[in-house]
Amino acid sequence: MKFHRERQSILARVHSRSGTGEEGQALVEFALVASMLLVVVTGVLIFGIFEMQLMSLTEGVNSAGRVLAVEAGLTLDPCADAVKAVQNAAPLLSSSNMSYTIVLNPTPSSGSSTAQTYANKTTCSSTSTTTGAPSYLVSGGSVSVTAYLNKCSLAMFGKNFAPGGCQIYQTITEAVQ
Repeated sequence: MKFHRERQSILARVHSRSGTGEEGQALVEFALVASMLLVVVTGVLIFGIFEMQLMSLTEGVNSAGRVLAVEAGLTLDPCADAVKAVQNAAPLLSSSNMSYTIVLNPTPSSGSSTAQTYANKTTCSSTSTTTGAPSYLVSGGSVSVTAYLNKCSLAMFGKNFAPGGCQIYQTITEAVQ
């Protein structure tokens, strides 16, 4: 008998609530919260993609600096080696949206008067390691690599938060070994 009474009381409670007009309340609350949650999650994802681009670019520039720091007298085209190092370390970044500035300074203590700057070039080859760009890559000198990602997007739900586009860049300076 006790079981029969508990069953009746549960059924009675269910039937008494069904007429209160709260049948769709949970669905309405979910719709309100889900839309806000969707905006927040999308914003986090867009920011995550931007951070991934920044971290990839940083790793690429660091790799290029390390490559050039140990290539004194070993390469005929230091610019191409630096560009290749960036692209290998950051394969998710589009090489068509990248530009580079490479500064080779054989005597950093005397200022920048002896430095050679190669801006927006992916090659600076020479026929010998003692002439042209390779001649500025000497032990005791310094090398500076800057890579620019010229097109990054911060768009969400049709609204672009960087309407003119955005440019991110990273720079590293290394001593040549």
